[in-house]
Amino acid sequence: MLKSIELLRNLRCFQYRTQYDFKTLWPSGRRSAVLVLLFIGSQGELRVLLTKRSRNLRNFSGHVSFPGGKADNDEETFEQVARREAEEEIGLPRDPKVLADKFQMAIENISFEVPCYMSRTLLSVKPLVCFLHNHVDFSTKGMVDKDIIYRDPLDIKKFFGKLNKGETSSIFSIPLNDLVAESFSTEENYHHEYIKQRKYIGDWGGLKWDIRHLYYPVQNENEAKWLHDVESLSSDEEYPEIGKIRDVWGLTAKILTDISKVANGLNVMSPPNQFNQLHFNHEKLIYGLAYYGKQLQPGGRTDWEKDLINNKNEVKYSDKIPAFYMDYLNHSGQF
Repeated sequence: MLKSIELLRNLRCFQYRTQYDFKTLWPSGRRSAVLVLLFIGSQGELRVLLTKRSRNLRNFSGHVSFPGGKADNDEETFEQVARREAEEEIGLPRDPKVLADKFQMAIENISFEVPCYMSRTLLSVKPLVCFLHNHVDFSTKGMVDKDIIYRDPLDIKKFFGKLNKGETSSIFSIPLNDLVAESFSTEENYHHEYIKQRKYIGDWGGLKWDIRHLYYPVQNENEAKWLHDVESLSSDEEYPEIGKIRDVWGLTAKILTDISKVANGLNVMSPPNQFNQLHFNHEKLIYGLAYYGKQLQPGGRTDWEKDLINNKNEVKYSDKIPAFYMDYLNHSGQF
């Protein structure tokens, strides 16, 4: 099993070369970005910070997600969008000096290479992978081990922000390796933190989608101690057999699974011959809708888009995308 420093190195070295124009994949008016924020947990494991959306929100209320949201304008880069939204939702300062001087932390961009995904609201979602660590002054005499920031647990004496009650109801973390726990051998003796998972194939618009749910206990003894101190505004789901849980699923689980596969070097470009294989197929679908279907245009959503979002049975991607390209999508495997 790879160490956290090796997982981060693989993510940092990962390169993805899309065959499409980025402006088509991240179209004007449909641009969204999320921050995949990694940090070292108390046992040296690499964890990812997640939020639970407020139940007052119109879209995806109560869902587990990354900090993130829509671009304010066409001039914002996806990095700027992800960092701005993280500051607005969980109070993570964009100013590195504030982060260092006030909270003794620093943030490092790990990967800009993770491709675009499509949300159920027909937004193009571009992830930014970052690493939050203890701020260390390497100019200090005798400080030579720069890899210490990739080994030592994140030590937070004071939480860096405050939850935005209108958008975020709680914040928590899970191990990145949990998303590929089934790939580890029994000899590696990996213990995932989710208490149950569920997988199935769904249909949306005539295409097959891999759906995965990972259920985490709200009272998680492995959680980072500093996250226990953050006031939760959430009303969590409760099941008789497993108690109060947080459900990591949908696009959040898809993005995390792909990122975890990259981090672990798990056959990332092989044919799609097993569940949740790394496809990066959303870019093909986004391109097909934008270029051939003339959808995902600036301004309001078309009637067809609204019907697709509402999952009307008679509405199919094939209504807008030509047959030859639908064949191409279908032969790419599940999304």
